[in-house]
Amino acid sequence: MADELRPYQVDGIRKIFTSWRGEKRSVLFQMPTGTGKTVLFAEIVRRGFEKKRRILIAVHRIELVDQIQAKLREKGVTTGEIVARRASDYSHVVQVASIQTLSRREHPEANLVIIDECHHAKAKTYKDLWKIYPDAKFLGVTATPIRLSGEGFDDVFDELIVSPPIDHFVKQGWLVPIEHYAGLTPSLEGVTVRNREYVTSMLADVMMDAAVMSDLIESYQQKCLGKSTIVFAVDIAHSREIAARYAQAGITAAHIDSTTPAAERKEILTRFRKKEIKVVSNVEIITEGFDFPECEVVQLARPTKSLALYMQMVGRVMRPARGKKSGIVLDNAGLWKEHGVADEPREWRLTGKKKAKSLNQNLSDVAALDDDEVLRDVVRTRPSEVRGLRLVRVTPSVKEIRLFEYVLAESQRSRRKLLHAYHRWKDQVVESGRTINAEQFEYIMRRLNRLNGTADADRSFNKGFWYYERKNLGI
Repeated sequence: MADELRPYQVDGIRKIFTSWRGEKRSVLFQMPTGTGKTVLFAEIVRRGFEKKRRILIAVHRIELVDQIQAKLREKGVTTGEIVARRASDYSHVVQVASIQTLSRREHPEANLVIIDECHHAKAKTYKDLWKIYPDAKFLGVTATPIRLSGEGFDDVFDELIVSPPIDHFVKQGWLVPIEHYAGLTPSLEGVTVRNREYVTSMLADVMMDAAVMSDLIESYQQKCLGKSTIVFAVDIAHSREIAARYAQAGITAAHIDSTTPAAERKEILTRFRKKEIKVVSNVEIITEGFDFPECEVVQLARPTKSLALYMQMVGRVMRPARGKKSGIVLDNAGLWKEHGVADEPREWRLTGKKKAKSLNQNLSDVAALDDDEVLRDVVRTRPSEVRGLRLVRVTPSVKEIRLFEYVLAESQRSRRKLLHAYHRWKDQVVESGRTINAEQFEYIMRRLNRLNGTADADRSFNKGFWYYERKNLGI
């Protein structure tokens, strides 16, 4: 089975075992949503199962119990389960448990305790496991080792192992890139923040505003009409209203939440997978453990202070699938202002940060591409200016493109030839010892070719220039 693992999963397992051998009892392992954390720890379980090790896997939702058991069966691992309204069989050396049920029942023996989605591990029901199993090894896995409070995990875990950032997995083809579009950014000035999160009832009132609700449908129709979309809503009433609004617009839609009967929920998700239903609106159901790589769009209609929740929501659309070149994020909640775009590089720390307000202090600059793919500056305090635009993180390469736009604007004001802007920009780049890459070259070529189509004869140029320039640059 190990030969089915991806190289980074093999490396992750190696690092985990190295840490345990180095007398680190409790290891916290971070890997982005959609990169196969379950596959990784299932392989660790398989190895332990073959050696008759007693293993307990603790999760916070019954859906995760079922999914983990299915993955372990694929690896030939039989399991017991500790779940409400189901009989437990403690004879199995591997047990998969709902933490809520486990806290009320007999605890099985365990040499290894694995906690899935372990950013929940600070809850008392989880922390008690360290007391119950004082001699066991622990492994926590999560995409987002962070809490709203800024608290760290160093009181329960001894070491944090961090995987490469999201853009690494995108470049390798293990995740798809995202197109992050800003919608109408609702004003949250009057919404109370309690326990470091928006008060749900007040948040729902804001998000049910007629203009905000209309923007959900308009964004979908303009950017991704006909694509499979998951919507994240504030509460049940909000989610039901979203589904109703989509239906009124002639778009097949359904709503699910934790109170939706299991059979009905299964039927809705089955029809969604078959694309009979285009839009599924949900409340905290499709945030963790939901595996539908064919999902093309996530629509964010739920503002949150939680970076973990934000990354879980966006992660639903980053899994690759046949014919899927990118995932679309419709941000109708202004989450880009709070947390940046999803492929923002994050600094994960075992010790956490003291103040919640400091969690996102180091956000990268953000720019936007308009419908003509022209780069624009973005000011977070003026979100209305980017409504409908595609947001991009300002990488060093994008900074060079932004510099070109400044040079082009000055050149345009002076009524110079179009290629003057390119040559002036190129001279600045070369003189500073920087290099021109393919992304920058392609952007500038498209930008100037478009202007060339309407330029006066004395300012235009022969497009054959680009062929020779590309060769000169070795791009």
